[in-house]
Amino acid sequence: MLRRCLVLVLFCLASDYGFACSCLTLPFRACDSLRSDAVFTGTVIETVKEEYEHEYDKGRRWPGYAMRFAVSEALHGALGTEVIVHTGAGGGDCGTPLAPGERFLIFAFKNAKGDLGTGLCSGNQPLTGSLEQRQMLDQLRAAAKKGSGSIYGSISLDAGQRGSVTQPVANMVVTAHSENFTASVQTGKDGRFELAGLPNGKYTVSPEIPKSLDYDHRYDTFYQPEVSDGGCARVNFRLQPSTRIRGHVTLPAGVHDTRLLVGAFPVRLDKSTQEATKTELTDANGQFDLWPLPAGDYFVGVNINSWLSEDMPIPPTYYPGVSTQKAAAIVHVAEGEAKELEVSITETSIPRKVFFQAIGLDGEPMPVLGIDMEDLQHPGEAPGHVNIGLDGDGSGILIVSAGHAYHLHAHSDASRDTQWCSKPVTITAGTASVRVRFVMDHEAATCDIAAIDAAAK
Repeated sequence: MLRRCLVLVLFCLASDYGFACSCLTLPFRACDSLRSDAVFTGTVIETVKEEYEHEYDKGRRWPGYAMRFAVSEALHGALGTEVIVHTGAGGGDCGTPLAPGERFLIFAFKNAKGDLGTGLCSGNQPLTGSLEQRQMLDQLRAAAKKGSGSIYGSISLDAGQRGSVTQPVANMVVTAHSENFTASVQTGKDGRFELAGLPNGKYTVSPEIPKSLDYDHRYDTFYQPEVSDGGCARVNFRLQPSTRIRGHVTLPAGVHDTRLLVGAFPVRLDKSTQEATKTELTDANGQFDLWPLPAGDYFVGVNINSWLSEDMPIPPTYYPGVSTQKAAAIVHVAEGEAKELEVSITETSIPRKVFFQAIGLDGEPMPVLGIDMEDLQHPGEAPGHVNIGLDGDGSGILIVSAGHAYHLHAHSDASRDTQWCSKPVTITAGTASVRVRFVMDHEAATCDIAAIDAAAK
């Protein structure tokens, strides 16, 4: 079996929180292991403490270890008789400091500086001489002798509905092409495919799909693997109906370099608790693409469930460019249709600061607070929401639109199943900064806005 680290764990290195390291356990496949920059067997000569700057947290030094190995057999990668491999301190950072004198099979990767590093989830294992391990080493040796690579994966279809089960897509053509080589194959009944014997190189992999379907293109590097010398790459495609709403947001004169949150809100939802089915940030040119979406009727809005900031003074705006949901146009999108919209924003808001302090049910200042903001100029519509990290005395700053009155509903997670809730605070319309105080007065499964307002009457 081969362990691989969850992507999320990589970011534990850049956090002050004590998360545990979690690994995915995958069936051993020799070609997957050869995607490492170095695979070797060797003995640990010494393990020395060091500090290093992690790629995700520039400017900060982290504790770790440098392990010097005597290389017994280099299965993959150009190695000398000795090699230094770096690792974290252990625990949440996935580090795996190894004891001197022990013999190991090591899988290591190069960082941006070209130094080798390894971790708890890299697949390393002590050399035991077992039959299973000897067979594994034989497979690695055989794979490493190949002058080619392979790409494998699967294609599945998701109907796009909540709770739906994906289905394998059979007989779909998948093509991989590099600068000098192109190969194609069809998926089997189980939706799986494999392109073997590919010359070393970087490939772009794509399925031949109808216009009615699409897959996520936000991370196209996932579909551009590099394979060489017996290595392989896994590329999976999850297809969904291409039903989408896309378009462009026009900003007021003088407003530039602003990325806005655009959302599609189903008309059928209760407006007082409405959440977007899909949200997306605009790109640098103001373009947005809300996909995947179930067919249906939607309100499309900009910054509807968001909040103001001093550097992004754009008020909540519904398509085609109105401030209330009542005046908004309903956008109907059919199955497989791509609807194009232009949302025009003609005004900006003047930011107004709300200085506040939050006290918990235990009487202590709170470290973090969630605030739902009902704009009383548009009662019953979707509230904005913000989570704010607070100072040691429970103080923080909220930005609202000057000239608007608000109901502010504050809450914080007390446990996995309950929240602390405060009574709503009303801010009258004005332009001057204001100070308020949130005091948590009860605990509930959720701090429902309607229930809190009803209790306050």
